[in-house]
Amino acid sequence: MNFTVIDITTNGLDEESEIVSFAALRFENGFPTDRFFEYINSGAVLTDNISEIQVITNDTIKRYGTTMEDAYWQFIEFCSGSNLVTMHHDFDNKFVERIYRDYDLPALDNHITDLDTLFHLKYNRGYSTRFAKNQLGITTDETDNWRHLEVAGKTFIELSRKML
Repeated sequence: MNFTVIDITTNGLDEESEIVSFAALRFENGFPTDRFFEYINSGAVLTDNISEIQVITNDTIKRYGTTMEDAYWQFIEFCSGSNLVTMHHDFDNKFVERIYRDYDLPALDNHITDLDTLFHLKYNRGYSTRFAKNQLGITTDETDNWRHLEVAGKTFIELSRKML
């Protein structure tokens, strides 16, 4: 069970939203082993609502963010050679496609499994961290910033076992 769970955070939910961070948690033999996180300072502004939900501020992004090009290169390098697991591929992918199109960067060519799709097949509903924890009895030792990625990884492992 070697794979990487990825998460892309945006400053909104509409088509014009911008990516404000990339996160990834690598699993080896079913356990989290390595992490990647990068803020992107592209000039995107967070609303108070998004800032509260994501627990980040515009000041944090300005202070610690890097360029989209640098963040994306680091992200694809971290993910290189790994099967990827996403929580909401359809949503995330439209933003990733825009990056490699607008910045003339390479596409992610990894094999991708979408938990949202697996949940529709297994439970006839979309993926949510809370439902996964309750339905599958998943626990985590991770802090708030990494908890949802660890739950997603453990959910993928558990669903893989049940669906095989």
